[in-house]
Amino acid sequence: MTLQDRQGRPFRVRELCRETDRETVAGFYDAFEPKRAAQGLPPEGAFRISRWLDNILRDGTHLLVEEADGAVVGHAFLVPTDRPEVAEYAIFLDHGIRGRGVGTQVNHVAADVARSIGVRSLWLSVEPHNRAAVRSYEKAGFRFLPGTIYSPEAEMQLALEEEPVPAPL
Repeated sequence: MTLQDRQGRPFRVRELCRETDRETVAGFYDAFEPKRAAQGLPPEGAFRISRWLDNILRDGTHLLVEEADGAVVGHAFLVPTDRPEVAEYAIFLDHGIRGRGVGTQVNHVAADVARSIGVRSLWLSVEPHNRAAVRSYEKAGFRFLPGTIYSPEAEMQLALEEEPVPAPL
C-alpha cells in the first residue's frame, strides 16, 4: 500500500516476507540508532539482532515501511499473546522518517490488518516520556490502561471493535 507523508512524499507499507526480507530487516536494525532506545530494543550487535529476529519473526504479522526508492525505514509487528483475541504491537521507525506523520499512518494500517485477521484488541508498552510515540498512538485510537501512565513503561490498548479512528490527512 502506498501512502504519503505530511509533505506529500510517498512511502510504502507492505507485509514482510520471512524468506526474502529477513536480511533486509536485520540490516535495518543494525543501522538503527540509538540502540536499545525503546525498552532495550532493538538489541545491539548482529548476533543479538539475529537471535531477536529469530524470536519475533517466528509468529505474527510483520509490516515493512519503505521509502519510494525501496529503502526500509521502518518495521511494525503484531505478535500473538496468550489471549488469541489480543496482539502485542510494536513499531520502529528510522529517525529520518519521524515527524512526518508516517508512524501514525502505519499505526492505522496495523490496526486494519489486525481487524482483518480477527484480532479484537492491540496492546503495547511505551515509555510515557516518549511524547511523539504516545501522540502517534493516541491519534490511531490507543488509550492508556488505567494506572499505567506513571509507570516507567506505560501500557496502551486499542479496542478494535470500535469504529476505526480516521487517519489524519
